Amino acid sequence: MKKNIAKNAVLQLNNQIKLLVLVCIVFTTASAQDRTVSGTVTDSLGMPLPGVTIMIQDTNTGTNTDYDGNYTIQASPVQTLVFTYIGMRTASQLVGNQTKIDIILKEDSMLEEVIVVGYGSKKKSDVISSVVSIKAEDMTKVATSDIGEMLRGKAAGVQVTLASGAPGGSSTIRIRGQRSVDGGNDPIVIADGVRIGSINDINANDIESLEVLKDAAAQAIYGARASNGVILITTKRGKEGKLSVTYNGFSGIQNINRNFDIYSGAEFAQLKREAFRTNNGGVYRPDEEIFSALELASVQSGEYIDWEDLILRTGTTQNHAINVSAGTDKFSIFSSVNYIHTEGVIPNSDYDKVGLRLNVDQKVNSWLKVGLNTSFQFSETNNPNTNSPTGTNNSGILITSITTAPLGNAYNEDGTFRLLPGGFAENKNPLIDIYETTNLIEQRNDILNLFADVTLFKGFNYRLNASRRSWNYKRLSYNTTQSLAGIANSGQGSGAIQFQDNVEWQIENILTYKFDLKEAHHFNITAVQSISKTEYNNFTNTADRIPNDILGIYGLGGAFLNTPSISGTRRGIVSAVGRFEYDYDNKYYFTVSGRADGSTVFGKNNKWAYFPAANLGWNVYKENFLKDVDEVSNLKLRFSYGSVGNEGIQPGQSQSTADQSNYIIDGNPVTGYVPGNTLPNPDLKWETSTTFNAAIDLGFFNNRITSTIEFYNTRTKDLLVREALDPSSGYNFKWNNLGEIENEGIEVTLNGDVIRNDNFKFSVGVSYTKNNNKIISLYGKDADGDGVEDDDVANRRFIGQPIGVFYQYQPVGIFQEGEDIINSAQPLAQPGDIKLRDVNGDGVINDDDRVITSQQPDWFGTLSLNLEYKNFDMSADFYTVQGVTRNNPFLYGYSEGGSLRGIKNGIKQNYWTPENPGGDFPRPREGNDPSNIFNMGLQDASYVRLQNITMGYRLPESILKKFGLSNFRLYITGSNLFTITDFQSYSPERNPNEYPEPVTVVTGLQIGF
Repeated sequence: MKKNIAKNAVLQLNNQIKLLVLVCIVFTTASAQDRTVSGTVTDSLGMPLPGVTIMIQDTNTGTNTDYDGNYTIQASPVQTLVFTYIGMRTASQLVGNQTKIDIILKEDSMLEEVIVVGYGSKKKSDVISSVVSIKAEDMTKVATSDIGEMLRGKAAGVQVTLASGAPGGSSTIRIRGQRSVDGGNDPIVIADGVRIGSINDINANDIESLEVLKDAAAQAIYGARASNGVILITTKRGKEGKLSVTYNGFSGIQNINRNFDIYSGAEFAQLKREAFRTNNGGVYRPDEEIFSALELASVQSGEYIDWEDLILRTGTTQNHAINVSAGTDKFSIFSSVNYIHTEGVIPNSDYDKVGLRLNVDQKVNSWLKVGLNTSFQFSETNNPNTNSPTGTNNSGILITSITTAPLGNAYNEDGTFRLLPGGFAENKNPLIDIYETTNLIEQRNDILNLFADVTLFKGFNYRLNASRRSWNYKRLSYNTTQSLAGIANSGQGSGAIQFQDNVEWQIENILTYKFDLKEAHHFNITAVQSISKTEYNNFTNTADRIPNDILGIYGLGGAFLNTPSISGTRRGIVSAVGRFEYDYDNKYYFTVSGRADGSTVFGKNNKWAYFPAANLGWNVYKENFLKDVDEVSNLKLRFSYGSVGNEGIQPGQSQSTADQSNYIIDGNPVTGYVPGNTLPNPDLKWETSTTFNAAIDLGFFNNRITSTIEFYNTRTKDLLVREALDPSSGYNFKWNNLGEIENEGIEVTLNGDVIRNDNFKFSVGVSYTKNNNKIISLYGKDADGDGVEDDDVANRRFIGQPIGVFYQYQPVGIFQEGEDIINSAQPLAQPGDIKLRDVNGDGVINDDDRVITSQQPDWFGTLSLNLEYKNFDMSADFYTVQGVTRNNPFLYGYSEGGSLRGIKNGIKQNYWTPENPGGDFPRPREGNDPSNIFNMGLQDASYVRLQNITMGYRLPESILKKFGLSNFRLYITGSNLFTITDFQSYSPERNPNEYPEPVTVVTGLQIGF
C-alpha cells in the first residue's frame, strides 16, 4: 500500500515536471520568435549612413543600410545587433522587445591609418620601412597647380626646389639628396599602379593618398628606376552609398616680390659717369660726352623709364574642381573635372588646363572584380618668345626688366615702341617682344588602366594590371617681322614648330597570398611579373627669314631657310619581383624581397641587374614590460638594408652612333653618314644604390606626441657617367660606369596635439632634414702618381666633396688708396679693384688659391601650425633652407648688368669710389669689366619663408543639415607671402632672370552635397 502511494507520488511529480518543462519550452519559444526590426543609422551630425553592415552577433546573418541609412532585419529578442562602418566605432544593441532601433555611429578617432606601400597596403603600425604618408587635404591647402610645390616641407628627407614659377611651371623633387652624376635624379611617380611621366599628370583634387618611399627596403620592389625614390599616388574611388558631389574652387591674384633694388634713373646716370671717370684718369667727363641726346634729355628733365612698371602686372589664378562619387555593393564610380586658368605677371603669358578622370569598379561575382582608371589632361601655355625660336619661358622678359637702361623714352611721339629708347644698340626696347613674339605650347596626357582581381580562395589574390599612357606635345613659336629678331633680320620673321609624342605600355601580373598560423603568425607573399615598353618621337622644324606675317609660323613654307630635325627612341624593361613578409603577433617583423630587371638601354653584356632588400621591425610598446606604461603609446624600431637601380639614360648610349653629313656630288645634294663621336660600351650596366636605414618611431600620451628619427647611409656605385676621352682616340665621349657617391643623413619629425577637446584643437609639427653628399671615387685614375685618386677639376668634381660645388677665388675686400698693393699677391691691381684671398700665403694668386664651396644646403625643415575653434580653422607652414650658397650672375655678368660698366642697368650695389672707400663692390669701369668681378657672384641663399597660411570657416551642422549639405566651407589662403633671405633675386631658389614662385592670395569655397 505504501509502495503504491509512493509510486503514485513519483508519477505525479514526474508529470508535474514534464508539464513545467513544456510550459517553459512554449514560453521560451514564444519569447524567442523572430521579429522584424528596422531603423535608421546616422552619423553624429544626423546624416544617414548608407552601406552600414548590421550583423546578428555570433551568426552569419546580416544586412546593410540603404541609400537613406535605413535597414530591416529579422531577429529574436535575445539576440544582439552589431553595427559596423569604416571609420566609425562599432556599436551593438540587444533587440529585447524593440522593433525599431535607431543607431548613431561616432567617428573612430583611434582608427589606425592605412599606408600604401609597393604592391599593397598596411596598417601604419605594421610598416617597417621608411614610408611617409601625406594627407591630400594638407596638399591642396597650397594655391598652386604644381603638386611638387604642394609637397614642399610636408615630408622629412624630401627637398622641393622651384624649376619654374611661370604659369604651368613645375618643381624639382629630390629624395635624400643627389645620387647620380649623369644618370638622372628624379624619383619615379606611380599612380594607381601605373608609372606616369610627371607628378603633375594627376589632378591634386583626385588624390586620395600620397606616399613617399625613401629607403631601399620600400623601394626595392620597384627596383628599376627606383634609386631616386618612389612617390605612390592613389586616386579616389567611388564609395557605396548615395550620390556624392563635391566642389572645391578658388580664385585670386599673384605678384612677385624682389629682394633687391635696381639703380634708379639718377643713380644709373651717376654710375655711368663713374665708369667713364675711371677710364678718364679719375676726372669726370661732361654729360654731353657721356650720354646720347635721348639719355641727356631724360637726365636733364628727371623723367626716367620704369621698365618693371611697364613690363610686369598683377597676375590672376583660378582653380575649379568637381568630384562625383556613387556606388552600390556591386558597382562604384568616381569621376571628376578640373579647370585651371592662370594669367602670369608678364603680359601675354597664361596657362589653361582641363583634367577629366573616371574610375570604375565592378564586382562581377564573389571571386572576380574588374576596374578602370582613366584620366585625360589638356593644357595650353602661352609665353612671349624671348627673341628665340626655341624659347619656352619668360626669362628674356624678366632680365630686360632689370637690365635695360632707364634713360631715354620707351615710346615714339606717335605712341609706337621706340626700338632704342636711349639711342644705344645694347639696350633695345623689351616691350616689343612681349607683343611681337608668341610661344604656344599644347600638351595632352592620357592614362588608361584596366585591372582584374581574382580571389580564388581566402587570402589569395591575382591581379592583372594593364595600362597605356600617352603624352603629346606641340609647340608653335614665332617672331614677327616687327620683333627684335625680325628687325635684326631685315624685317623678316622666324620661328619653329615642334611635335613630340610618347607612348608607354605596361602589363603586370601580381600574385599575393596572405595567411595566418595559430593566429599569432602572419604571412604575406607577393610575386610580380612586369613588362613595359616606351616609344618616343620628336620632329622640329626651325624656319628663318619668313617674308611676312600673314600666316605666322604656318608660313614656314615660304621661309628662305628651313632646318628640320627628327629623332625617336624606344626602350623596354622586363622585371620579376618576389617579396616575403612575416610578423609574429604584430610585434616582430621580417621582410625580404628581390627584384630582377632587364633594360634595353644597357650594353648587350649587362642588360640584367638584381636588387635584394631586407628589413626588420620590433613593436617594443607591445611587450609586457611596457603594457602597463600608459604614457607610451608607440615605440617601434626599424632597420633595413637593400639595393635599387637607376637606368636614367637615353637609349642607344652603349652603342655606336652615326652622324648625318651632307655632300654635293655632281651638283646634287647627297646625304651620308659618318661615325659619331661616342665610343660604344657593350659592358655599360645599371647604376646601383645601396642603403642602410635605421629608425625609431615614438608615441606618447595616446599618440598626442609622436616622433620619428631616421638615420640613413646610401652608397651609389657604377655611376652612369659620360666620360670625356682623348680626341686622339677618334672619339670624344664614352658612357661608362665609374665612381661612387655617398649620401648620409638624419631626418627628424615631431608632432604634438597641444590642445585637443571638442571645441578647440591646436597642433604643432616640426621636421628637420640634414643630408651630407660626397664623392667617394671618380675614375680611379692617379696620373701624378701620388697614390691619391685624381679629381676631375675641369668638371668641378672633387673626391670627398659634394657632386655640386663652386671652385673659384674668394674675394676678401676692395683695394684702398695708400695700400701696399705692389707687394701684395696682386701687384697689378688698382685702388677700387677686388682683393682675392691668398689661400696658401705664397704671395701669388693662382689655381692653388681657388676655394671649393658646396652648393648643398646644410639642412632644411618645416614648422607647421594647425588650429581649430568650433567652426573656424587656421593653418600655417613655415619653411626654411639653411647653409646653401648660390651663384648670382647679376652680381658680375655683363648681360645681367652686374659688371658696372654703365651700359646696362642692374642690381644696385655699394660700389667703391675715391669718395666712398667703404664700398664692397669694385670701382665702375667703362669699356672693360672690373678685374676678377666673376668671383663676386657667390651669395648665401639661406631663407625662411611663410610657405602657406589658410583660414577657413565651416557652416554649423544644423544649417548644413537644413539644406542637405555635407560641407560648406569658405577659406582664404596666402602662399609665399614673405621670404627672409640675403640672396638678391625674386626668389632664393632662382636667379633674377628666372620666373620665381609668385606671391598668391586666393579665396575659395568647398561644398559637399
